[in-house]
Amino acid sequence: MEDGIQNSSFQEPADIKLSPAGLSFLASAAKWANFLAIVCFIFIGISAITMVSLIFGASALSLGADEYVTAGALSTFGVLYLLFLAFFCLPIYFLYNFGSKAKKAIENRDTIQLELCLDALKKHYKFIGIMVIITIAFNFMGLVIGVVLGVSDALAGV
Repeated sequence: MEDGIQNSSFQEPADIKLSPAGLSFLASAAKWANFLAIVCFIFIGISAITMVSLIFGASALSLGADEYVTAGALSTFGVLYLLFLAFFCLPIYFLYNFGSKAKKAIENRDTIQLELCLDALKKHYKFIGIMVIITIAFNFMGLVIGVVLGVSDALAGV
């Protein structure tokens, strides 16, 4: 139901056409989307290289007996950060798809490519929206846990 436009209140027009200004706006948005996606991919790559070197550097720290805890924590942080980076690649991939498919749609006047680019944009914003909802939920849970721990600490001191 969500993949196609199946809303009963939506009236399907006979034909949708973009004005030259609309095409210009779409072309500009596509260029910016490609630019942002490429920059994000570059920074994800740099961050991944940094985290891999942190993981290997942390294992070198474990040569001393007292640094086992620090080395383990750094390695765990590095692995978790790499997982976060891999997870973050998906919305950036959708953004890049939007930009490249929009460019093809404009160049070839292809409505199928236009639909595909808008689908990629929908996926990008849906993914970002879900991430925002999860972040808000974690922040709320942290606030509740903080208040509960603060109250219990205050009551224990009485």
